[in-house]
Amino acid sequence: MKVMIIEDNQKKIDKFTSHLFSRGLKKDDIIIAKNMSDFAAKLNSKIDLFIIDFYIPYYNDGAPQPNGLAIIESITKSGSGDALLIAISSYPDEFPNLREIYESSGCILSDFQQVAKWKSTLDYLLMQLKSKLSFDFVIFCALEEERNPYITILDNGQDVIRGGIDCYDIEISNKRGTVVVLPEMGLVNAAIYAGMCIERFKPKVIGISGICGGFKDKVDLGQLLVSSLSYEYQSGKWSDNQFQQTPYQASTDHHTLTMLKSLLKAQNLILDLEKDFIGNRPAQTHQPQAVIFTSGSAVIASDDKLHQMSNFHSKVSGVDMEIYAIQQAAKISQCMPKNICAKVVVDLCDNNKNDELHAYGSFVSAKFLIRSIDKLFSEKENYEIFS
Repeated sequence: MKVMIIEDNQKKIDKFTSHLFSRGLKKDDIIIAKNMSDFAAKLNSKIDLFIIDFYIPYYNDGAPQPNGLAIIESITKSGSGDALLIAISSYPDEFPNLREIYESSGCILSDFQQVAKWKSTLDYLLMQLKSKLSFDFVIFCALEEERNPYITILDNGQDVIRGGIDCYDIEISNKRGTVVVLPEMGLVNAAIYAGMCIERFKPKVIGISGICGGFKDKVDLGQLLVSSLSYEYQSGKWSDNQFQQTPYQASTDHHTLTMLKSLLKAQNLILDLEKDFIGNRPAQTHQPQAVIFTSGSAVIASDDKLHQMSNFHSKVSGVDMEIYAIQQAAKISQCMPKNICAKVVVDLCDNNKNDELHAYGSFVSAKFLIRSIDKLFSEKENYEIFS
């Protein structure tokens, strides 16, 4: 969580930060604004809790002014109206005149001299935040190896275990999210954890990155694939020795897919995504594509099985163990987040399987997810696709 302390008195700042540290917050979780200029510049960050002083100067070394109400109004207008507010003041004599207007804005008043009381109130607010923690986006990875690139590419991450969910919290362009490693590969684990995380964290976007298989003559080793539609190849009916497939489908919504296709067409995209990667690379690069995926919980290493799967949909190109579950979870959830599913082909579902391109595929797909999420949230400002 992020806390902004709007206070010009360093002794009070030290008291607040010391208490927050004792409750598990880290230095990067706390933003300090010592004047209105600082406050305005830092308000674009995602803030969960504001600790406010009544009197704040407009600029460095300026005289303190009664800016408390202006601060609250700015917070509301900035879109942070769901943040929690507490005003901790050294002037309790002013509370009777201010209480009604502050509390009508959801701001609790507390006397700085009554240390035990403001600490107790602050603890209560922190508990509220922990119980209603939300993220702008959640990314899933089936393997630890697939999550590792987010740790190396971004320098703002933090490991957290939440109710048994293995999270790595990150920020992308001031949007807060987490990268979740599934306990096991496969549709069942992906569906359960995607549903659980959507319900708990209420993200606007979910996604998955990592490695996948590909259909021969349709894709190439090392090629980045983005899911436009996915279906489950395991659903259907067995009768005697015959399996009649009933492939349930889920898709990427039109606005998101249009944005993703635009990104895939960017000049030198693969060169940009490969930048800073150290390790084995494909013999040659291939144009990324938006394709149809099929998903199931079994590893495919059979030409006959691939042929049967491709008979259902002539344009299916990628095969993996999780994408359909991620897209279906987004589709049927109450908040219906957008979904971005991108993986890199590391084998052609035959007996020639090895891990030579695993690190490459994990890195390139993770970097594409980061770029896509950044683009999608900027698109929100232009096209209101999250309305």
